[in-house]
Amino acid sequence: VNLASNEYNKVVNFKNLKAKVVTCSFKEEKNGEYKAIMTFAKRARGTMTRYIIKNDINEIENLKGFNLDNYTFNPHLSSNEEFVFTR
Repeated sequence: VNLASNEYNKVVNFKNLKAKVVTCSFKEEKNGEYKAIMTFAKRARGTMTRYIIKNDINEIENLKGFNLDNYTFNPHLSSNEEFVFTR
């Protein structure tokens, strides 16, 4: 599970990893569009980290159950490589 900021994502070559990596993104609805607001996204990444630890998440699919701070999994914006959570 990749919860790093975009800045830190640039230093990792995910293609060289021998594991499936899913990036979690957090977006806010504003004027009918979903956009990442860095301050909120940073807090959401920390909340997701606590959620994974507290709930002993071991399967990628179980991340879709994350529903804290009014974020919910958005299947329409998500892909196999990126899970998008919106509010």
